[in-house]
Amino acid sequence: MKAVNAVDAIYIEELSKSFGQVCALDELSMRVEAGTVCGFIGPNGAGKTTTLRILLGLLPKDEGTVRLLGQDVVFGRELDLRSRLSYLPQDPVFPERHTGLEVMELVAGLYAMDPRRARERANALLEQFHLHGARKRSVGTYSRGMKQRLGLATCFLPEPDLLVLDEPVSALDPEGRVEVFALLRQLKGRATVLFSSHILEDVERVSDELVMIKAGHNIVEGPMEDILNRYASERIRIRVRLEDLEQAGRIVAGLPWVIGVSRDGEERNAEPGTSGLRGGNGQGEGLLYVDVKPDAVAVALDVILVSLVQQGVKVREYGRSRTDLETVFLRLSV
Repeated sequence: MKAVNAVDAIYIEELSKSFGQVCALDELSMRVEAGTVCGFIGPNGAGKTTTLRILLGLLPKDEGTVRLLGQDVVFGRELDLRSRLSYLPQDPVFPERHTGLEVMELVAGLYAMDPRRARERANALLEQFHLHGARKRSVGTYSRGMKQRLGLATCFLPEPDLLVLDEPVSALDPEGRVEVFALLRQLKGRATVLFSSHILEDVERVSDELVMIKAGHNIVEGPMEDILNRYASERIRIRVRLEDLEQAGRIVAGLPWVIGVSRDGEERNAEPGTSGLRGGNGQGEGLLYVDVKPDAVAVALDVILVSLVQQGVKVREYGRSRTDLETVFLRLSV
């Protein structure tokens, strides 16, 4: 694969689609820059799979503009860029009497790959996805996880410029997920990846960009780090010695702009004069999360630390708590 130009690999503008009286997509707009890995998330029924099917020309749209790698996508018209594109549906289906190797050779033929090159890549990918020992077994004997790994292997076979993956790791164990996302990270700058997933930790770990949709329209889009910063919670994280935990909780809860105190991520209300805390993590240190009023974060960061130190609390760790993608998702999807 060669390095890609910094243009929109995927361009969707005011895309709409209804099924009878049900509106699946409502003027959805989104862009994915070439060479990036973009996570595509949303609650169940948000329209993710419908978007992907229209994007690939597998489903007609009602209104809107859809382009892949600069080419308009029209239902029923074959894309000239087929050889530059790979797609993995959520539940890949293969001819069950074919062996894994025969499936790879069949896909290579669809991409008009050189037979010798195709055989070399097929064997290498089957090895990489832990299917080499099963390459001569019929696919009908494969487990769901094996079929998903075979589907991923077929996607990497032609070395495409764009991969569109619908829940690519849903049937994989944790080790398999780590391996797949390591491969996706290696594609940054050389190919574009758009993938949907309900495993938000994975999406956050591997994605440069993020698009989140709800009820068929875009509610957030942009670089992952910018989105996490934009929706950062007004929360301060404090780690103290276990024996100081109760005292620290009381000190913090009594400050006027503190609106909540919790321990180890467990939500509790803060009331003046009491921390509402019971013990620590059993390892000699306790962890507090302090929620403050949005307009008082800067003051809180200074005053809380000074207050704790002046009253003899040994602070091991202190700073603003980082917002993760799950927090953003829960906040925006309700």
